[in-house]
Amino acid sequence: LEIFQQNLKNLERWITLNNMEFNVKKSKITKITRKTQHFTSTFFLNNTELEEVDEFRDLGVITNHRLKWNSHVNCVVAKANRMLELIKRTCRGLNDFKTLRTLYCSLVRSSLENCSVVRSPYSRKNIDKLEGIQRRATKFILKTKDSYAARLEKLNLLSLEDSLRFLKTLKGFVDIDVSHFKDFYSNLDYHSIRHYDHLMLKKKYARTNTLKFSYFHRILDSWNMLPVDIRTAYCTG
Repeated sequence: LEIFQQNLKNLERWITLNNMEFNVKKSKITKITRKTQHFTSTFFLNNTELEEVDEFRDLGVITNHRLKWNSHVNCVVAKANRMLELIKRTCRGLNDFKTLRTLYCSLVRSSLENCSVVRSPYSRKNIDKLEGIQRRATKFILKTKDSYAARLEKLNLLSLEDSLRFLKTLKGFVDIDVSHFKDFYSNLDYHSIRHYDHLMLKKKYARTNTLKFSYFHRILDSWNMLPVDIRTAYCTG
């Protein structure tokens, strides 16, 4: 606690040296912890006590003190719903599905996928909320009663699940270090090789829910369920 307060003092000196002003009212303190009763403390910046909050918005992402994303998902869904309804009202008589698809991807889906690697939901409730937007959008674009999977195929869209993002990361198209999670089965795993192939990733034991429901830990099951030819293409092609 003393070190953190000293860092705030250093920040004050840096602001003074650079002739800058700091908006203390916009500065908040959030303690991210799994404890039900976390420690209490008071921090000051420019002799003003910093407000403690349970969640905060940073770069468009609402972060909870328990790293739960319910508030952020609700905000994203509400924004996407408003934009989708605007498209429906404006393009009511438009039957060009290519134009409608472009509008959906640029105005609606872009907000659904924004920062998804950081806040990708793990609960079925939140996943269904996000996926429900795309279900209604594809039905409006094609104006058909086909199944959701068939509509996605016709529009050349993917589900909002995480598989593709992990494939791009594993292949190296996304500049994220996943070496800590990239542990393939090998011949040394003779006791498990009957059930797994060399392109399947090992899933490490998760002691806490924070790791268990994190993006790179959850996505391993989706990767291992992919057909071998797809995993081979991304790994060697």
